[in-house]
Formats: sequence, structure tokens, C-alpha cells
Amino acid sequence: MIEIAPVTPPTSSSVSPVVSGARHSDGGREGDVVRRWIGFELAGQLYGVAILAVQEVLASAEIEPVPGTPREVLGVINLRGQIVTVVDLRLRLGLQAAQGATGPLVVFDAPGETLAARVDRVTHVRRIPDPAIKPAPRAGSAPCAAVIGVVTRDAELMTLLDVPALMR
Repeated sequence: MIEIAPVTPPTSSSVSPVVSGARHSDGGREGDVVRRWIGFELAGQLYGVAILAVQEVLASAEIEPVPGTPREVLGVINLRGQIVTVVDLRLRLGLQAAQGATGPLVVFDAPGETLAARVDRVTHVRRIPDPAIKPAPRAGSAPCAAVIGVVTRDAELMTLLDVPALMR
């Protein structure tokens, strides 16, 4: 049985320039493009994806294992008649797998493909002005292809991920 936790669909204001005041509570300035991001935890770290790439969040779902798939593929779910691959996002990002993981699934929607990713927990929806996003620091020779950048707020670091790169 699939239990669905609704995600508020984005409004046109979520990607429109901010037009009031010189400085805003989200850290942006007048004229900055401010986008909404869904935050979630993986291995105690905070990550985010653009809300426009998220179809929905499932509180729980029965995952059917598929033999012979890579370790990061947990199996598939039947989402209203559509078969959707489920991946362990910890493993996809090179983190250690959680023992007995039962966290929610974030269903990503990209052109031509839908993918669900298990996360530890969904934390919030946050408005982030584009100028607040800083480039990802280089670790070794190159940053992870799925990392768009990082943003800090109230001493909290959030790594922003590119959904199409996660789906490759």
C-alpha cells in the first residue's frame, strides 16, 4: 500500500523575481530570482532539490526487489499504474547505506523518466535566492556531477542537487 504525503505544487511566484523591499527574510535582494527547494536528510547531512523536479513525496511504499540490479537500486513500486524505479540516494551519492532504512521516498520527475529516491527524512521547503547558492567545493579532482552548489543559513549547510544528474 502506498501512503502519499502531498507536496504543495509550485506557484508562478516560486520562480519569479522578488519585487518588494530591498532585503528579504530569505536573504535575497530586490530583483533576485528566488526558487523553492525541498530539503531532506541523508546520513545526518542536509540536501535539497528544486521543488519543480519533485512530483510527490511518499511517506511509505511497498518496494518490490528486482534481482540482478545494482546495489543502489532497491526495486520498483507501482505508483498509480506506473512502474517506478526506487534507488537508495545514500548509495547513489557514495554515502554509507542505512541499516533497516524505512524513510520516505521522494519521487522525481524528469523528461521521459520518473525515479523515486529513499531519503532518511524530508525536512522542509525553503525559498533560496539564486545569488545565495555558492559553487560546490572541489573534493579531489572534481566535484560530484549531481551537486549544483551549497547554501548556508543560520549556520546550517545545505547541498543542492541536480535531479537529472542523479537520474543518470
